[in-house]
Amino acid sequence: MEESEIKKEFKKGGRGGGKHSFKKKGKSIQKQQSSNANDYYDGIYFCVGKEGPEMYVKTIEKLGLYASTHFKNGSEVKKCLKKIALISNPAPVLPQDPTDNEKKVWEYPMADLLRSEHILQSNLNNMFAILMSLCDSDMKSRVESCSDYVQMDDDLDTIKLLSTIKKLVYSGSTHELNV
Repeated sequence: MEESEIKKEFKKGGRGGGKHSFKKKGKSIQKQQSSNANDYYDGIYFCVGKEGPEMYVKTIEKLGLYASTHFKNGSEVKKCLKKIALISNPAPVLPQDPTDNEKKVWEYPMADLLRSEHILQSNLNNMFAILMSLCDSDMKSRVESCSDYVQMDDDLDTIKLLSTIKKLVYSGSTHELNV
């Protein structure tokens, strides 16, 4: 090619008219999967009535799946949802009369434990809003009428909320709940 032809091609945007971009090595161009939360929550909710217990089990299973795929350390959230209790890992044991090296070695697993507990608490706080959004209007009004709802809402106490929902689903009554 002569210099004038190269200049013309350069002005047009190169070979192909400038409509194509370079493909990064090792990366395939695919559309991202939709991570819309509505896809996960379609057809699941908490309700009082005949289908309440069955829907409760389905909803907890779907929430566990959602948490494990979308939250950091989501498997811990899933465990908490299934057991309706705060699950925590045991703390590392520091030997008696530790050397400086043993103290340093102990600090790493302790820092990991504190970090994972912080992440779990943050995830559970986020789960509070998700749980409330999955309550139908009757269930939501029953939960909000509980005497300790204000405290639950202030603390974003997912475990207490889930316990209250479960008792309402299985008992169906709004009498004072011993949560």
